[in-house]
Amino acid sequence: MPETRHFDLSDQPFRDGRIAIIDIGSNSIRMVVYDQQKRSPVPIYNEKVMCALGKGLAATGVLNPEGIELAKQAVKRFLALGRNMEIASLYVMATAAVRDAKDGETFARYLESMYDINVDIITGKKEARLGAYGVCASMYKPQGITGDLGGGSIELVKVDDGQITDTASLLLGSLRMIDESKGDRDKLRKLIEKRFAELKWLDDRGAPNFYAIGGSFRALARMHMASSDYPLRILHEYKVDAKNFLAFVRDVAVMPDSKLEKFPGSSAKRTSALPGAAIVLEHIIEHARPHHIVFSASGIREGYLYEKLSPYIRNQDGLLASCTEFAVKGGRSTAYAHELYTWMYPLMEKESEKERRLRLSFCLLSDIALHIHPEYRAQWAFERVLFSALTGLTHRERVKIALALYHRHQFKLREEWPALSLLKDGDRAWAKLVGSAANLAYHLTGSIPGNLHNTSFILEKDELSLQLNGTMQDLLGDAVKRRMDGVREAYAGFKGK
Repeated sequence: MPETRHFDLSDQPFRDGRIAIIDIGSNSIRMVVYDQQKRSPVPIYNEKVMCALGKGLAATGVLNPEGIELAKQAVKRFLALGRNMEIASLYVMATAAVRDAKDGETFARYLESMYDINVDIITGKKEARLGAYGVCASMYKPQGITGDLGGGSIELVKVDDGQITDTASLLLGSLRMIDESKGDRDKLRKLIEKRFAELKWLDDRGAPNFYAIGGSFRALARMHMASSDYPLRILHEYKVDAKNFLAFVRDVAVMPDSKLEKFPGSSAKRTSALPGAAIVLEHIIEHARPHHIVFSASGIREGYLYEKLSPYIRNQDGLLASCTEFAVKGGRSTAYAHELYTWMYPLMEKESEKERRLRLSFCLLSDIALHIHPEYRAQWAFERVLFSALTGLTHRERVKIALALYHRHQFKLREEWPALSLLKDGDRAWAKLVGSAANLAYHLTGSIPGNLHNTSFILEKDELSLQLNGTMQDLLGDAVKRRMDGVREAYAGFKGK
């Protein structure tokens, strides 16, 4: 039976109160408010104001005057909103535009004196590290290269299961590329090649993944999703084959603005930045040779909070931390989830660590729909996880757990949702088995801890039976027999995959 020490679910020391980050970037200023400072903070408010502080910076060396005025008003509004939301902690950071502009320091000091705040001007090296930490905070054991394309620069980092080695910050932000190329695509391509020529460690890496961070990269992801009729509109952890995606970005790189504006999924605000972002990705795919491109909705802001966590909290699994919180806030027992997880083990003897992690996540979430009308529990549980803000899940894993939660309440699938196309037959069989087993456990215990250990699965010559010890035998009835028949059927299907 597997030990679960590496799945640390002990209570997390939260910092009480809401936390806000104001991110003063080259293209926009954004405030995000999170519920608490913890392993997987939940954004409860997110607003962006397009100020274009870095517009014209490459030519003038100073911040955009119009952008400065917009930025002052945006910061004023965000601080007022923060007061209304009663935030407990505020962090204000500024990146490439303020860092590189001659008047950037003066602007930051003005904000500090005017609004009684501290503005942290992030260095290029630190910005690279924080972007990578944003990926580490929201994805499970990332391996490859992170790339955060902002308005003034792109930060690149090699990451291996949370460990950061090589870092670089190149002057290739979306606004800067527009300013320096003046719309000339040939000039833009030469500019990108020149800046990347300074970076030797990127070439011929054959990295498992390239993690694409930033609004312009996400805009490309939306377009690709729309063009391929992808069934799940969740950008975070949208994963594509790099070789196939190369053809897409090459098309975007030469596509006229008029066509880009009308392309499904495109944004008019991002049109001018798309060719540069596409050529940057094209260069990375050709030189770093990643196997996949993985898009991240988490970046410098999430990395900023992640870096402030203690090493103990930082090393926790973000998905399991979130699922634990789901259970606790719903009034459910994590002790029962552990019992359920251990009780199922005879059905899953050959599962990998990743599969055990998903099964434990499922066990923690198994009762989230009990307050829903019985007729709608299965569908509600499926959609609750499918559309949740949970991180640390690939899209396939997200759908897999969602389907297991459906089968926790409903044995037969009543609807073939488009998202199910992301699953393999083995995934479906796994979901039906763990869901059916959890349903059986519920009818044995009512999800109350301390009783499940008096029952056990017995497997003899591929025949599965249920053993009930002592007074647990009194539970044997039609409800238990029918659900045990369902587990046997699901087990046979699972073993056959």
